[in-house]
Amino acid sequence: MFKNLEEKFRIHCNTKNLELNPNQINTIQKLKIYYKKNFEFYPLNFFSKKISKKGFYLYGDVGVGKTMILEFFFNLINKKKQRIHFNEFMLNFHNFVHNNKEKNEENIVRKFVKNLRSKYSLIFFDEFQVTNIVDAMILGKLFQEIFNQNMKIIITSNTKISELYKDGLQRDQFKPFIKIMLEKIYRA
Repeated sequence: MFKNLEEKFRIHCNTKNLELNPNQINTIQKLKIYYKKNFEFYPLNFFSKKISKKGFYLYGDVGVGKTMILEFFFNLINKKKQRIHFNEFMLNFHNFVHNNKEKNEENIVRKFVKNLRSKYSLIFFDEFQVTNIVDAMILGKLFQEIFNQNMKIIITSNTKISELYKDGLQRDQFKPFIKIMLEKIYRA
């Protein structure tokens, strides 16, 4: 299915009358390599706990086609999946916390992710950004549990992982999240 990914992308862009640029083609080639390492040689690899890289993070300026490229890729994956704006995802998490009155933070994170895992194997987070301290403090535990539950993610953002929440309050407490992401995510 992904053998001719670049050709399929060119056809997709042509059909939608979209202009291609070399950076988009380069990203498609990286996605193809990513797919081959995680899907082709061992078809279940992408959803195997043994794979150390559990997702793909695409960042760049506004309007360069990040969402279009990952949406194109996402639509080709035949798994239980969800596409969600990152802010909506965090609102869902906070609502879950509010409705479940669990005192132990790790238990509530685990319950939330298990609930997600029962519905999805792959989540596409669009417009990933961290702007408030509440989200910043929970993301490390939340994403570690997502990876522990063997969920896969693909992400678009306007910011490099290392620069997320750059000037935020108590950023030192956010650094474990950055470390987790750098270890678990392919970046382009």
